[in-house]
Amino acid sequence: MSSILTSLFDRQLIVRVLETLAVGALGGGLLELSGFPAGWLCGSMLAVIIAVFAGRPLRIPDGFRGAAFILLGSSMGAGITPEMLVKLEKWPASIALLAISVGATMVVGTQYLIRRHGWDLASARLSSVPGALSAVLAIAGDSKGDLVKITISQTLRQIVLVSLVPLLIYVSPAGPVQIEIRQASVFDIGVVLVAGSIGGLICARLRIPGGLLLGALLASGSLHATGIVEGVLPAPILIVAYIVVGSAIGARLRGTSLPAIIALCGPALGSIAFAIVIAGFFAALAAFLTGLPFNEIWLAFAPGGVEAMTVLAFALNLDPSFVSSHHLIRLVGLMVLSPVWTIGLGRGGQS
Repeated sequence: MSSILTSLFDRQLIVRVLETLAVGALGGGLLELSGFPAGWLCGSMLAVIIAVFAGRPLRIPDGFRGAAFILLGSSMGAGITPEMLVKLEKWPASIALLAISVGATMVVGTQYLIRRHGWDLASARLSSVPGALSAVLAIAGDSKGDLVKITISQTLRQIVLVSLVPLLIYVSPAGPVQIEIRQASVFDIGVVLVAGSIGGLICARLRIPGGLLLGALLASGSLHATGIVEGVLPAPILIVAYIVVGSAIGARLRGTSLPAIIALCGPALGSIAFAIVIAGFFAALAAFLTGLPFNEIWLAFAPGGVEAMTVLAFALNLDPSFVSSHHLIRLVGLMVLSPVWTIGLGRGGQS
C-alpha cells in the first residue's frame, strides 16, 4: 500500500507507469483479438519486453503488482467448490511425481549447462532450479555463482513459460477448457475483495511465497466453498490485473543489456527446454495414474513461478487451487531441502 501511495506523488514515476500500462494494454489487446490463449497476460508481457529493449524506461511498482495479485487471487477463489475438493484424494500421487520431476529437472539442467556450455556448478545448479526466483537469487548472492547468468536464466524461464504454456495447452489433445462462472454481485464483490486483501496481506506478512496471491485465493475460496458468496470479479477488473501482471514480468528486464541476454539465450533456453519436456513427461504419467486432466497437471508441474503459473491457470480456465498448491508444495520442499541442493555453492565451496 505504501508503495502505491508513494507512486501517486511521484510525477515521473506516474508517467512511466502510465506508459508501461498503455504499452501492455496495446500488446495484450492485440494478442487477445488474435485469439491467443491468455492474450491479455502474454501480450502485455511481450509488448513491454519489446519496448524495454527499444530503450523505454518502463516500470510497474511492486505495490501495483501486489494489488493485481490480490484482485486475481480473490477471483480465483470462485473455482474452489465442493466438487473440486473431491480431487484432493488424488493429490498424493501427483505430488510424489512432482517431487521426482523437480529432482530430474535440476539434475538434467545442471549437467547440461556444465557439460555442454562449461558453466560452473553454482551457476548451473541455481539456474536449473524450477521456479523459486526470489529464494534462488537470495542464495545466489551468497554463492560463487554468476549472478547475471542466474538472473537472466530464471527470468527467461518465466517469460518462456508464460508465452509458451498457453499455446501448448491450446494445441494439446485435451484442448482448452471452457468453464462458465457467473459474475459476482456488487455485495459479493465487496466481501470478496475485503477478505482477499486481508488474506493476502497476512500471508505476505508471514513471508509465504506468492503470499498476496495465495492468501487472497484462500480467503476468497473459503467464502465460495461455504456458499457465502458466488461468482468472479467483473471482466474489466480482471483484464486490468492481467495487464499489470504481464507488464510487471516484462519490465523486469529493464536495465539488462540485450547482448548479455543474447549470449545467454542458448544455454538458458536449452535448460528450459529440458525442464519443459521433463515436466510434460511426469505430468502425462500423473494424468494416467490419477485420471486428472493432463493440462491441469502439466501446468501444476511447469517449472515456473507460483504466481505466474497460478494466474495462467485462471486465465486458461483450469483449477488455480490445484496448480498453486502444487507449486507452493514444490517451493516449500525446495526451501526445506536447500541445505542439500546448495552443498558446495557457498563462497568457501568448490564450484
